[in-house]
Amino acid sequence: MSTRQFSDLPSLFNYLNIKDLSDHDQSLIYQINQLLPQTQCGLCGHADGCLPYATAIIKDNEPHNKCVPSGQIVANKIATLLDREILAAVPSRWQTDPNTSRPMEVRAVIREDDCIGCTKCIPACPVDAIVGSGKQMHTIFTDLCTGCELCLPPCPMDCIELIPHPRAISDTERYAEQADLQKRYYKHLERIEQQVNDKTNAKPVISMVQAKLNDISVNIDENQAKNTIESAKLRTQLKKLEKQLSVKFDTTKQQQYDELLQKLAKLG
Repeated sequence: MSTRQFSDLPSLFNYLNIKDLSDHDQSLIYQINQLLPQTQCGLCGHADGCLPYATAIIKDNEPHNKCVPSGQIVANKIATLLDREILAAVPSRWQTDPNTSRPMEVRAVIREDDCIGCTKCIPACPVDAIVGSGKQMHTIFTDLCTGCELCLPPCPMDCIELIPHPRAISDTERYAEQADLQKRYYKHLERIEQQVNDKTNAKPVISMVQAKLNDISVNIDENQAKNTIESAKLRTQLKKLEKQLSVKFDTTKQQQYDELLQKLAKLG
């Protein structure tokens, strides 16, 4: 991506008005964005990802030390680029990886036995690293996962875990990887925009990004929400009983299993 391509950004970034800035400021934003990890995690306070943060550093003189995944190394590089004072990086809850001197990278993993196939984690992933379909077990492609943690809050079963991912990687490899992640994120945004603009699409808005692009508020029926949560709990209990019954048959447990099935059927 070059600075000339700022005019071709996904519509989500229109509010940044980057193309109205001077060539000098655009160049600085571009260079800062190249340094940022492209995890799109929002830990810097910018929910829309790395580019809005890079823009805010230049437009709003925002502190350059707020990228948690990058740690002190990138905070120092941005300070050097902008000729600003060195600031202590906002600390990460993960320990430092001795291979990179950055906060330890993590990857999300789904506990398959607990996944109910609700699909809520899929639109939350900014790089489309999660695949699955309704009522089917989901999978996360570890090689694509950025460890952004955005898939954790939507999961009603709390069945997604983060595992440390230590690795040694050169700057050349890292920048190439970040460029690929950025492309994946922009493709993700463009795909959602197409879905929102497709008037034949009858599916409800299921992600924050879709809500922003659609410029609407998402209304959730209270009874439907309660039924969804209750169904998830029932499925978890059913899975546990299935495991127990597969090892040893028990009349009482079988009765409990049958009763839970009836409750689940009533919820629809």
